Amino acid sequence: VRPCLAHCGVGAIKSDKKGRAYIDSDLCVSCGQCMVNCPFGAIADKSQIFQLIRALQSGHKIVAQVAPAFAGQFGPSVTPDMLKTALKELGFYDVYETAIGADLGAIAEAKHYASEVATGKLPFSLTSCCPSWSVLAKKFFPETIDKISNALTPMVATARIIKEDHPDAKVVFIGPCASKKLEASRRTIRSDVDFVITFEELTGMFEAKGILLEEIQAMDEMQDATGAGRGYGVAGGVAHAIEECIRTYYPGTEVKIEHAEGLAECRKMLLLAKAGKKNGCLIEGMACPGGCVAGAGTNIAIAQAAKEVAKFKSQAKEAVPQEPQE
Repeated sequence: VRPCLAHCGVGAIKSDKKGRAYIDSDLCVSCGQCMVNCPFGAIADKSQIFQLIRALQSGHKIVAQVAPAFAGQFGPSVTPDMLKTALKELGFYDVYETAIGADLGAIAEAKHYASEVATGKLPFSLTSCCPSWSVLAKKFFPETIDKISNALTPMVATARIIKEDHPDAKVVFIGPCASKKLEASRRTIRSDVDFVITFEELTGMFEAKGILLEEIQAMDEMQDATGAGRGYGVAGGVAHAIEECIRTYYPGTEVKIEHAEGLAECRKMLLLAKAGKKNGCLIEGMACPGGCVAGAGTNIAIAQAAKEVAKFKSQAKEAVPQEPQE
């Protein structure tokens, strides 16, 4: 079995009559795990790094948002504050944590669970932040579409905040993820994201510009989000954040949590939910085994990345976002 096929949880890699591999776009959910596991480097995603560099060179005001999985991705001694300063040195006007949007998502999904699932109106709810998980549900389990939270994904929610603060700016999402490139380009939902690049691509930009991250003097603070939103980068982190918000805002509500990581596990979870075995559950799905820290565009080992995310999460001033005012 080809390594790429062995790691494709939806069986999207096929062979033509001559035995050459191709990706069946009707089945593919753009998770990028085939890229990670191809020993020949034969699979690549589309890069927007050239367009982004041209936009920076032409003097466009560009604001960056960094996904929660960014912690530790650029070297053990590079702090979040140092990274923010380095991004400004690279030419970005400002830098936001995507975890701000994750905080908003946790608030929305907590409300959705308390009002719809805990009351029995819906049998279960599915998180919405991983695009490949959402696409998997929509393609293979269309009857679950109304169970997917309609909360904006952290990337889109943060982009909209940035555009409110800076109406004349373009937004770049910097993350670990291949499927965010697809999400940003969708026509059905205005994403407000102009460019998507990975941590790996950003490393290339720093190297090309000769910016040595370890030597950066931090001139900025990365203090936008709470611990809840910062935890979104690891498997189980999304469900945990929503659970914390439910316990804080809707005390006494019984919460049942399930999470699946890797597309094969996600499919099993959706089959069980469809069969009525997961009623009353808040179900988190992550296409990459380990969560976003295992995405196709990451720089460091998954276990180390998870540790770094947990450390940055613990440094947040607040554990959960403020209770929303009705």
